[in-house]
Amino acid sequence: MLSWIYPHYCELCHRASEEDLCEDCLSRLPRVPLPICLYCGAPVAGEQEDSFRCIECSGRARSFDLARSACALSKSTLFLIHQLKYHRCNYLAPALSRLIDEIWSETPPLAGVHDTEDWGVVPVPMGAKHLFSRGFNQAEELAFGFAKRRGIRLYFPLLRLPSGEESQTRLSAGERWKNALQSYALKQAYALGRRSLPSHIVLIDDVYTTGATVRACARCLKKAPGVRYVAVLTILRAGVRALESMDSDI
Repeated sequence: MLSWIYPHYCELCHRASEEDLCEDCLSRLPRVPLPICLYCGAPVAGEQEDSFRCIECSGRARSFDLARSACALSKSTLFLIHQLKYHRCNYLAPALSRLIDEIWSETPPLAGVHDTEDWGVVPVPMGAKHLFSRGFNQAEELAFGFAKRRGIRLYFPLLRLPSGEESQTRLSAGERWKNALQSYALKQAYALGRRSLPSHIVLIDDVYTTGATVRACARCLKKAPGVRYVAVLTILRAGVRALESMDSDI
């Protein structure tokens, strides 16, 4: 009855749909093209001598074990991320979490996992200022949708510290990494072992740009007793310059 009175419409094509993103629009979103760096998931031109060392990864600490993103940058993908983050459209999170679930199914180290008891899902935390103004953490909404689909328990072991910049949007790659290092920490209960985490963690965020945020968060997670593996899954993969250029057009 509610669906009849208040029908769902696709956020992109505005046609009637059972979900907030119809199947056609979801399937047309551009995926990250192959081949990719097997470490960070960045598209690469041709074969790499070292698949774990693309240009983006060269010379950087490897705190997570792999990262994958569902979609490449386009006006549609950026529009959806903006709607989710800045326009209180958290109703989009369940549909977008399907993209994260898709990446899980297509990534060889993850695709064969059927017993999820050794796995936990962790969202990248948000600062208090942004959380108060936005009303929700988009990474948490995405993580909840993915965890529900996979039947994996959700954990909240990370803190967003007030010492760093609240937003990294306008920072350079070097500034992002420096800021991220002082922006995240492991909650004391997990650091001291009073509360435990599974050995394998799926770290969820909305956008992977330079990887500074997820690298800093994964570094914190690896300090927790028993955590051995961290996989990063995000909706969108975009470089800083491309993101800024596309941002100015929307």
